Amino acid sequence: MQEVFDSPPIVCNVDPHEYLRKEYPVVCWVDKSMVVLVGLAVITELIVLFGNVLTRTFFDHTILWANELGHLVLTVIAFVGGAVAYNRNEHIAVHAVISRLPQSWRPALDSLVDWFVLTGSVFAAYISVDVIKSRVDELSTVMEISMSWFVLPLTIGLILMAFFAVFRLIRRQKAAIIIPGILVFLMFGVVVFVNNMWGPFGSSVTVNCSILAFFILLMAVGLPVGFVLAIVATTFLYISGTGELIALPSTMESGVSNFVLLAIPFFMMAGYVMTEGGLSSRLSDFVVALVGRVRGGLYQVIIVSMYIFSGISGSKAADVAAVGTSMKQMIRDNGYDEAEFAALLSAGAVMGETIPPSLPMLVLGSITTISMGALFMGGLIPAAVIALCLMLAIYFKARISNKYPGIKMPVSILFKSSLYAIPAFLVPVLLVVGIVSGAATPTEISSVAVVYGLVLSGVFYREMTWKRLWKTVSDTAVKGGMILFITSTASSFAWTLTSADIPGEIARAMIDFAGKTDWLFILTSLIILVIMGALLEGLPALLVFAPILMPLAPQFGVSPVQYGIVLLISMGVGCFFPIIGVGMYIACSVTDVKVEAASKAMIPYVAILLIGLLLVAFVPWFSLALPHFFNLA
Repeated sequence: MQEVFDSPPIVCNVDPHEYLRKEYPVVCWVDKSMVVLVGLAVITELIVLFGNVLTRTFFDHTILWANELGHLVLTVIAFVGGAVAYNRNEHIAVHAVISRLPQSWRPALDSLVDWFVLTGSVFAAYISVDVIKSRVDELSTVMEISMSWFVLPLTIGLILMAFFAVFRLIRRQKAAIIIPGILVFLMFGVVVFVNNMWGPFGSSVTVNCSILAFFILLMAVGLPVGFVLAIVATTFLYISGTGELIALPSTMESGVSNFVLLAIPFFMMAGYVMTEGGLSSRLSDFVVALVGRVRGGLYQVIIVSMYIFSGISGSKAADVAAVGTSMKQMIRDNGYDEAEFAALLSAGAVMGETIPPSLPMLVLGSITTISMGALFMGGLIPAAVIALCLMLAIYFKARISNKYPGIKMPVSILFKSSLYAIPAFLVPVLLVVGIVSGAATPTEISSVAVVYGLVLSGVFYREMTWKRLWKTVSDTAVKGGMILFITSTASSFAWTLTSADIPGEIARAMIDFAGKTDWLFILTSLIILVIMGALLEGLPALLVFAPILMPLAPQFGVSPVQYGIVLLISMGVGCFFPIIGVGMYIACSVTDVKVEAASKAMIPYVAILLIGLLLVAFVPWFSLALPHFFNLA
């Protein structure tokens, strides 16, 4: 889960500790300057993408260099934005283990994490210089600029990460940084010595088990997932000798070269615009007036709201924050159980994994050959199935306990809220129609959604100020950078696994276990994906396991579209699984509810989610009906 480290980040406009701003002005200046750089890159690409849609629509002219500029912007967001995200503690890490250790250990553990980031970043930056040199004379196709410019943000980002790591370390007490530093250097020293004396060792069971143990160790100490994937990939290549180390920065850069990945920061930005610009509150008011009268009242509103909001932001964290923040006071004022409120936010967010423009869905489409339109259409009915299961459970539970009869609103309020909400409802309609019709790519549609949201919030609702606008841009730069950085390191990790034929070994093991039985293959996949979704968080688990498992689906007669939807929901269930799922902590943070209380309330809804998952997994019609209807599958 995302968690604040022992020492607060050095961020001028975020850090609440004034002494950090006074004592480390250089770090503050670098942080803010890099946010401005990435923010300008995001705004520039937004203008170009939206301009491309307009020129193609009205003048039948395409801006040919838009894709290459998008590639450059992606690398800037991923590596420079990813570095700032590290400084601001925005990176995803697993804290299930260290959160249960004595609090007095935390300074040393946090120092251990920063030492790993420092040494890993310096080493990777050193290797990446060779990649830059190798591409100096290579020119891009359209813009005809040196391809080294596309690698340079990687090197700069890694240097920034090392820079931030140094300052995170020096402001801790010496006792907390010396021993962890010695441990890290001893560990790397032993690896280098053993490999030089007797290595490389090739890909063997012993090497694979050792790397797996190292992977688990790094996860357990709370190292951010993106850095875990990069360090483990580097270590494996070094001791096994199955590939050249220079391939790692190359695959990291190429991992974010897919143009469709630009949709990720822009859909995130659309979600932030919805929240900051007043669109979210209008939608919430409408849903309360429409659905609040049903037995279960505001609990029913949560599920419907999560379905609608998931079709706008694409980010489950943004959905939980938007719905949770807007409904928190209503839940308290009407005497609803707050622990169940957090549980239902978590359960509702699971279905959001398959509602376009889901970020995991965009990533899945970018790393596989599945049609993005087919995925977008295929996820709508499965999400509705899960929503219906949850709403029925809420209804019968409320009826049995004779609670929450519903909140009846006058027709005048329903009519008024409908008028205000209709413009906001056009956002998800715009997304789906634009992509299914082929009028624009998902990336272009994401830019249209941002511009439409900005116009709506600034002109119609009049709530988007310049300050709020810059907040949406900076949040997009930092959090988009975090996601794209994980995507890049996961690409290098997946390439490393492939070079060692580990996916092939896993595939053969699953085929041997399941034979040709499709239901056993699907059931086994569900178990693996739910567990990995809980341990790794949804997106990293998706990036690691999707390339391994997706090619197996056709061998068992399972449609890739259906299997992709099942994979996404399984990851979502794991992400919000009680106690260990990162999503549960996000929901509890938004609602100010203790994790233990929310986890207890979540248990019956986990059962409902699993029932919904099994229905989607074993009834292909739910996932394939709409793709077939629109001739997308």
